[in-house]
Amino acid sequence: MNLELTLPDDSILEFQPGLPPDYNGPLLRGSTAISAKTNLAEIILQQLTGVGYFIRLSSGRILKKIFAKNWATQYGLYSNFVLKNDARKELSSIGKFHLRKDQYICYLTKETNCSVLFNKNEDFSTIDFFYSPKFLQELVPFFPELQQLLQESPQTILNGKGGWSIPSMKEITTQILDCPYDENTRQFYYDLKVRELLYQILEASFKRNIKSYHFTPFETARIHEARTILEKCIDKKPPSIKSLSRQVALNEFKLKSGFRKYFHCGIFEWLMEQKMQHAKQLILNTNKPIKEIASLVGYPRTTNFITAFRRLFGMTPGSLRRQ
Repeated sequence: MNLELTLPDDSILEFQPGLPPDYNGPLLRGSTAISAKTNLAEIILQQLTGVGYFIRLSSGRILKKIFAKNWATQYGLYSNFVLKNDARKELSSIGKFHLRKDQYICYLTKETNCSVLFNKNEDFSTIDFFYSPKFLQELVPFFPELQQLLQESPQTILNGKGGWSIPSMKEITTQILDCPYDENTRQFYYDLKVRELLYQILEASFKRNIKSYHFTPFETARIHEARTILEKCIDKKPPSIKSLSRQVALNEFKLKSGFRKYFHCGIFEWLMEQKMQHAKQLILNTNKPIKEIASLVGYPRTTNFITAFRRLFGMTPGSLRRQ
């Protein structure tokens, strides 16, 4: 993160790597973190970068307005979600806007600087997503309006001056921050969730509700082949969505929507259920410790594994083993 944050007295915040020792706020697992603290501001930034996108979680407390250089460093689609406090922002390329808690805004912009002002003496928290033009091309078959936008490269806000996050958007951002999986599974999870969120943002921006798509026999066969590939990854790291789509020669969004149509759940949800079924067999047929089984199916924290297991099977792993 090559960010430069300047205070009203023209002093520049000096960031240190990592989270503050006493930090107990939201976590973006697997991210790079930096933090800075002065008598005017306390800021913690966590950023996770994927192929064609990034997620940036910002939190802390600011007493005065801050000017951010290199906040947006490349052309693409940015979406800002306010989790706590109000945010007043001004982008050099877009203009001014005011977001309240639980609101979001989505805009296309080139490299630009911005200033931000939060309510004084109140903690703030925001989560931002960036999608590159190449990433956005995946959705052109579903949202043809994107093609013209990408060709013309405008600086524009997609959803007016911002809107309220619908419950499903809030659920996705919460799931991203509550990700319980280990590093072998986590990136796969994030790849799916950022796409799911982007789809909903565009659906809301273009005022459409697309519920079903037509799939050719070839596409149907390739979707089933994707499931076969994932079945071989029950006890190991799954391929990324990008890699899986290449293996089956399908657009990533067509693969994702087709998987949900034919198997009645998302790719990640299906994979994790299969992993839990595998864990169940290990509990019944081996003497492996519960902690080891949890790790084998992608849960570094045994408590998270036990919670997920109970939610699916109605009992804890220990109760099942004692039967």
